[in-house]
Amino acid sequence: MKSKIRTKDLRGNETAELERTLKKLREDLFQARLKHNTNQIENTMTIRNTRRDIARVSTVLAERSRPVAVVAAKEK
Repeated sequence: MKSKIRTKDLRGNETAELERTLKKLREDLFQARLKHNTNQIENTMTIRNTRRDIARVSTVLAERSRPVAVVAAKEK
């Protein structure tokens, strides 16, 4: 499986693409958990890494949904 997703790279993507990525990661997590429960998964770290990737994408989406004033206040 591929390495972790970098947050810096995610910030360059459009919101629609991030939502598609999030949906794909959630499907991958479901499949990994299913394989884990049936003892078919070789590397159990994929579950942890996928969860962290989901968190990264969700964080970038949450940053975009915040009002601009809140973001500007934190920069000061």
